[in-house]
Amino acid sequence: MDALQLDLPLRDFAIALFLGALVGIEREKKQAADPSRGIGGLRTFMLFAEAGAVAAWLSLQLATPSIFFGAGAFVTALLVAGYLSWARLFFFDDTATTEMAGIVVYLLGGLTIYGHPALAVALGIASSAI
Repeated sequence: MDALQLDLPLRDFAIALFLGALVGIEREKKQAADPSRGIGGLRTFMLFAEAGAVAAWLSLQLATPSIFFGAGAFVTALLVAGYLSWARLFFFDDTATTEMAGIVVYLLGGLTIYGHPALAVALGIASSAI
């Protein structure tokens, strides 16, 4: 257990989840008004933020930044696949705002763990306003 120091930044994980919830609630409101707005809502965005936070934490604990980048590539691939399948149903939907918000939320989750929770909160508020 000495090789892997279990320093759990619970406050930072909670901040990441709340940021995901903040953006997710905003995206759900947009989808309720117009169902062609894309994929994901509250739970999905909370999971994106959690994935970013966990990947960042593992990257720090194992001193392997490639974990964060690899998980980010996976999340991005999921979002692209979701966008492509959604675009087939709503061929007129040429925006990818929800998908970009998912990538941003993943990065904000990582930012909280990398030691910049205040910046992540400010950017999360700005992102949900956009």
